[in-house]
This record gives sequence, structure tokens and C-alpha cells, in this order.
Amino acid sequence: MKRSTRPKRCLVAIIEDLEEEQYRVVAVANGAEALETLRGDTVPNVILLDVSMPVMDGFDFLRFRNDDPQLAAVPVVLVTNAKPHERPTIGVNDVVRKPIDIDEILFAIKRYCE
Repeated sequence: MKRSTRPKRCLVAIIEDLEEEQYRVVAVANGAEALETLRGDTVPNVILLDVSMPVMDGFDFLRFRNDDPQLAAVPVVLVTNAKPHERPTIGVNDVVRKPIDIDEILFAIKRYCE
């Protein structure tokens, strides 16, 4: 059996309404759906998280995520247009401001996927 020489592709969890082309992506619409998905076998290398979402916002997602030993270790890149005093800080590793610059997003992802 021939083994592939390509490295395993990095899994990026997007808890936002974004599309990504270079990485494997698990896309979910809100924090509650994300927790359900990510508590299975789908532990990502990095999470892109929006603050304003229906059902469960980014603040609540981070509270639950920080209490989960498996997910607490996963870096979080906050993708938001919220002002610094309006966004969470505990459990956030990086912030990318909206409107989104794809190069900035890719740079942030690459930081946690190498």
C-alpha cells in the first residue's frame, strides 16, 4: 500500500457563516450546534468564532467550551466587528476584524495549523 506524502490537512471549525477553500472545514451556524458537533470525534485544530449568532452566541459558546477539557485546548480566533470592550477575551487566542480580509484569516489559521 502506497502512503501519501501529503501532510494531514488541518481541520478548521468555523462557527460563523464563512466558506474556506484551503483547509478541511466543519461549518456550523451557532454555538449550540458547534458544541454538539465538536464534542464528538471532530476536534479541530482551530476554531473561528463569531460573537453575534442566533441560539447561542460567542460568549456562551466560550463559557461551555472553556469548561470542556477536550475543547478548551483548541485555539479560538474571534471573527467580529465588535469593539474591544464588547467582545470576550477569556479563551480567545486571536481576533480578526470584520469586514473579513481573507489573507488575515488564512494567516491566523496557519498560525495554529503548522
